[in-house]
This record gives sequence, C-alpha cells and structure tokens, in this order.
Amino acid sequence: MKINNLKKYKSANIFLLLGAVVILASCNKDLPNAQPIPIPDSNPVGTSLGMEISTNPDYSIYKAAATRVGMLPLLMDSSKVFTILLPNNAAFIASGIPSVDVINALPISSVGGIVQFSMIPGEQWTSDKIPETFPNIQLPTSITIGVLPGTTIPLKMSVFLSKRGSNVWANTIPVVKADNKFRNGVIHVMAAVVSPASQVLRDAMYANPELAYFKAAIARADSGQSGLAKLDSLLGYGVTNMTVLAPNNAAFQTLIFGLAFQGYLSQVPNPTAMDTAIATATGNGAVAAGPAFLSTNNVSTALVKGLMAYHFLATNTPAGFQPNIRVFSNNFATTPTLVTTLVNAGVAVHPGILAQATFAPGSPFVATLTFTGYAGAAVPFGSAPAQAVQKDKFAINGVYHVIDKVLLPQ
Repeated sequence: MKINNLKKYKSANIFLLLGAVVILASCNKDLPNAQPIPIPDSNPVGTSLGMEISTNPDYSIYKAAATRVGMLPLLMDSSKVFTILLPNNAAFIASGIPSVDVINALPISSVGGIVQFSMIPGEQWTSDKIPETFPNIQLPTSITIGVLPGTTIPLKMSVFLSKRGSNVWANTIPVVKADNKFRNGVIHVMAAVVSPASQVLRDAMYANPELAYFKAAIARADSGQSGLAKLDSLLGYGVTNMTVLAPNNAAFQTLIFGLAFQGYLSQVPNPTAMDTAIATATGNGAVAAGPAFLSTNNVSTALVKGLMAYHFLATNTPAGFQPNIRVFSNNFATTPTLVTTLVNAGVAVHPGILAQATFAPGSPFVATLTFTGYAGAAVPFGSAPAQAVQKDKFAINGVYHVIDKVLLPQ
C-alpha cells in the first residue's frame, strides 16, 4: 500500500481555500446514448401549460398534485413562463404514486415539493438550449430553501439538466418526450418523478450506516480546523455544490488492516512466518477497534486529511481548486476520464481520479460507475478501480456515491 507519500500533500494548503466556497453553475458533456426523444410539433399558441395539464388525461395525477397545492392557476397565467419537468401518470406509477387518491393522502409539503421541484421559472429550456458541457447546467426551481447567507436574496433549490445528442436528463431521470411547447412554457415528460432533496450531505451521509468510518475520518481530517475550512462544515453548508466519493465501512476496514499489517512488518528487519501471523493479528485487532481507530494516534491527521481530500471532486477556479461541482452518474464519461479533487489544492499537477460510467445496453441509466486512484508514475492508473455500490445519493448541497475502496493519491 502506497500511503506514506500522502504526507507530502500539504493538508494546510488543501483546506486553505475552502472558506471561499461560492455558488457556481456547472456544465455538462459526454453523456450516454439513449433512445432518441421524439420532438412533437408545437401546440396551439393559445394553449397554456395549465390548460394542457388540466385537459390531458395522461397528466391527471400531476393535475391533482398541482391543484392541491394551489399551483395550477399560476400555470394558467400566460405572463408567467416555466419549464416543467412533468411526470405523466406512468412516471408517477413508476415512482410509487399510483393514483390521485395517493396524492391526496400525502402530506401537503411532500406534494408541494414534487410540484415546485418540477417547475423551472423564467425561461423555456428547450432541449436545443441545454449545452453538452461537463457535467450539467444548474437551474433554480420554484422551491425556496432560505436566503443566501449575509444577504436577503432568496435561495432556490436547484435541478441539474444535462444532454447528449437529443437525449436529456434532469438529475438522473431521463426525459422521454422533450420540447412540448405551449404559450407560456415548455413541458418535458419525465420517466419518473424528479424528487427534491430533503437533507444536506452531512445529515444524509452520517445517517447512512455504511459510512460510520467515513464520518470518523472526516472528524479526524478536521482536527485543528474551524469554520468552512472543516470538511464537516462544508458537508453541512446548504449553498455548496459538491460531489463526494464515500468509501464504505468495508473499504475502510481493508485500509486499516493494511495500515496495521504494514506498520508491524515495517518494524521487523527480516519478517518470518511468525511475524506475518502477528501482523495479521495486529491488523485484525485494528479492524476490531472500529471507526474509533481513525480517531486516535494510530493514523496521522495529515494522512487522513490527504485521503479525504482525494474523495471530494473539485475544479480549478480563480481562487484555486474548490469542491464546487455536482456530478451524477450519468454525467461521467463512458470512456475513462480524469477528474480533479481537493488534493489539487495542495498539488496542482496531481492527475486526479480516473472515472468511468457504463450504461446498460439500450438504457439511459448507469449500470456501473468506477473510480481509479493514481498509483504512481510507473503504472498511473493500473490499480483495481473502486466500484460505486450506491450511486447518486442526492442532497440539497451535493451528491455522493458510496464506493467499495478507499482511493489513494499514491
């Protein structure tokens, strides 16, 4: 295990720029080929979004939802322009909402979230306006989640549109019928309900039982830091826009076993079979210690900081590398492509992580998502990749993918 070289990544530099995090719109390219989307002729000029939703029987569940939360009259108003990411009845059924009766039984806050998150106000985002740039475009929906800190500017929850060719996604949900044009907007019919997030990354990730070691590693990496220089603070900061690769418990246990095993044998000039047996016992004991192992002096803070920084994707901004990019599985390229991380804040020339998405044949959904860490100049990305065992865990301030291996920046 090549872990000692992590100490050369100056953790102070890695975290120095995090306090200057800003809200940045990001863009998208290299999305998968899916089935062509039929683009219908424009509807009559006099037909409003609200009228279409009221009269089209395929939209009856959405109509009930919009009516229940008082949004239908707004969609009738021809002076108000919207792009609607509209789940038809089949999409509601696919999402576990089979009828109008179920809509009427749901908490009104849940129904309001569904409807408002489907509404992008102010512009008709037809498919020809969505650029094919990496990773997507960030657009505010009709959900207000507070105000921008230090201002009175209302902060809207965003949805992320992406495209390849004629194929369009909202977050990870594919559009099945694009560019249905009306007097005051456009409807994209979705394959499923595009649901809003209800938690920030910190709450969502810390509640995931598979990420107990990850939580402990974040705490150790944050030792001696304060404010937004702490990864924990960033994970809880609602206006960031991040992608986190989160190794699961088994991944950290494998790493810890290796650290303990390697650490013992490094003290033995000429290891014997007995030494290997002792080293194995030492490694098993370290694993038995659980996440607390990462909270003690068994592992240096600098090492853990370097490791964790390598699991936050980042882009180069005028203020340096920052975790300001939200990449869903369908936004990653289908060929191995490098993405940079917070390690680049301390070592700008670091090549980053090799990422690749593979789609099921004929499907717009990702089947496998892999990430390969840098293994050194001799075989830069020759190590076995980490597999995403949970993909696209959506939060207010980002997305995380649970992976089965801790990535090492060499």
